[in-house]
Amino acid sequence: MKKIIFFFMFICILANAKDSNAPSSFSIITFAINHYGLNSRGEPWRTNLDTPIENANTLVNSFKDNITKNYPSTSFKTPKQYTDAGVTKATFIKETDNYNFVYYDGHGGVDRITMCPNNERVWNNDKAFGGNTYWVMFSACQVFKKDEMNPFPWFNGVHSILGYSSSVTDYGTEKYKVKCGLLNLFSCSRTRKSSYVQRDFATNWIKAKQTIWESYKNAVYKWLVQGRDYGVEPIMVHLFGTVDGKHFDGSKETFENSIQKPLYRNSNLKLYKTICTFGTPEY
Repeated sequence: MKKIIFFFMFICILANAKDSNAPSSFSIITFAINHYGLNSRGEPWRTNLDTPIENANTLVNSFKDNITKNYPSTSFKTPKQYTDAGVTKATFIKETDNYNFVYYDGHGGVDRITMCPNNERVWNNDKAFGGNTYWVMFSACQVFKKDEMNPFPWFNGVHSILGYSSSVTDYGTEKYKVKCGLLNLFSCSRTRKSSYVQRDFATNWIKAKQTIWESYKNAVYKWLVQGRDYGVEPIMVHLFGTVDGKHFDGSKETFENSIQKPLYRNSNLKLYKTICTFGTPEY
């Protein structure tokens, strides 16, 4: 008999965070694939992408800039960044418990992310995030597809994982128009690109002191959805309950009030998902 596990869901929850002490140090590791390995026919085994490496670099630079300027007493550790052929299953599994924030950017599917070598994937049962890793972001399609995903195996100390329930398509530089000038009577040209999601996520979380979910959701909306007629479904899977006798909601962690230790599911700490649907996403 198939055992079905249910967990609770929040939809687009907003909250104000309380100030506390910032972490004494912060570390990040990234994995980004623009060019995939070749299959037996000499072709990339997955479609090559244009933006993952830029996205990862943008995220690292934004974290460094915002932490250095706003929390000078927090030590920003030298990041480790893997790209293309360096993104392998063995490396991903081995390295991802030693950094506070883990970022992956490339192709994905329900309960899995793809590696560079031909037909190589990391499934939910292959990796349980723990150790010093408190937060993870998968910039990949449908890893947490609602009603189909099984996120439980990923969690072994990590507080929360950000990602997408739907498909997601990044883009390079685009031009768009905004109202400007006296009384907004004029139209001015601006540029945008999807890596601004990563840039603004870190800025929102560190400088603006938004919750981690607000930081992510707001960045996704501003640069993937607003003014673009594009549908996407950001999602966050996170712990919720009681930690050391105090209420804890992983979606509401701010950089300043974050808990600097692994958290494990138990009778007082359950797994929730927080999701927001923008427009008409594709799956």
